[in-house]
Amino acid sequence: MAVSKWMIYGANGYTGELIARRAVSRGLKPVLAGRSRGKIEELANELRLEYKIFDLNNSNEVGLHIQGFQLVLHCAGPFIQTSVPMAKACISKKVHYLDITGEIPVYESLQALGEDAEKAGVLLLPGVGFDIVPTDCLASSLKESLSKPKFLELAFVGLSEVSPGTMKSALAQLPYGSKIRRDGQMVGVPHLSRSRKVAANGKTYKVYGIPWGDVFTAYISTGIPNIDVYTDIPSGQVNALRYFKPIISLLKIPFVLKGVQALVGKTIKGPGERTRTLVKTTVWGEVRSEEGKKFAKVLECKEGYEFTVESSLAAVSKVLSGKGGKGFKTPSLAFGSEFVLEIPGSKWKDISN
Repeated sequence: MAVSKWMIYGANGYTGELIARRAVSRGLKPVLAGRSRGKIEELANELRLEYKIFDLNNSNEVGLHIQGFQLVLHCAGPFIQTSVPMAKACISKKVHYLDITGEIPVYESLQALGEDAEKAGVLLLPGVGFDIVPTDCLASSLKESLSKPKFLELAFVGLSEVSPGTMKSALAQLPYGSKIRRDGQMVGVPHLSRSRKVAANGKTYKVYGIPWGDVFTAYISTGIPNIDVYTDIPSGQVNALRYFKPIISLLKIPFVLKGVQALVGKTIKGPGERTRTLVKTTVWGEVRSEEGKKFAKVLECKEGYEFTVESSLAAVSKVLSGKGGKGFKTPSLAFGSEFVLEIPGSKWKDISN
């Protein structure tokens, strides 16, 4: 039997490196790739893996580097800049595309490539990490629990630290406000303009609306036309966001954004092993019908980056074994709403209202 050939692109990033190390610990042999020769070469030599060095500026060159692979796990952000070039190359060379994005514009762009991917027999599966596996699977499970739901609310708590890549992506989206879905349409709203309280695990949390990927993808997964996503935000960050609100629009200027992102790259390291091991994340969801009937559910899972390592490798395993289908998919459409329970540490319980 031929050994499956797959690539981690962006293996030198915070999350990409974690995934590469976990893969090797399980006897897997991904090919590492990225733009930074020094970092990729050093990691590949340490892990005794093959590697490739290339950027995403020339689509023909990207295609040559990924030709012959079964899939690419794309971990190089900001995904709003890197996802489409890699996805187009994957379609042209009939290579399955997976990534760990959480950015709404990325899901929109990749969905637009869905028809081309389907014709090529290629799976486009973005969001195979904490963005958006837990929330997407929970949304699909909730859809199955109530007849004709019209409203879906999702919230998660417990993401205390972020990686440099996550923060850089968030900064790029910050000046464009938050997002909700109303009557099937994406609607822009100001940051911090929506908040609510969520009860889970014997605690009550104040959570704020955020432009999480499910505002876009949960509609595809469930058909529910009204969607809000929330998370808990420390009071210091809430105050800072309000204080700096008048100058946030400056992040639309490319050189300003790049300067702030460079500073982030030098000052933020991402959660350490102790945090990833000990912290648990709680994901809450509720569906509601037009008549007022509702059903809620809580999912408990690993810390966000630890979850991403496990879920991305689980998704890779499934796609390499021929599962997931073709065209643009969300995690629950590719693998079912129970996929999240295959990730170690994940469990949920019903909360009937």
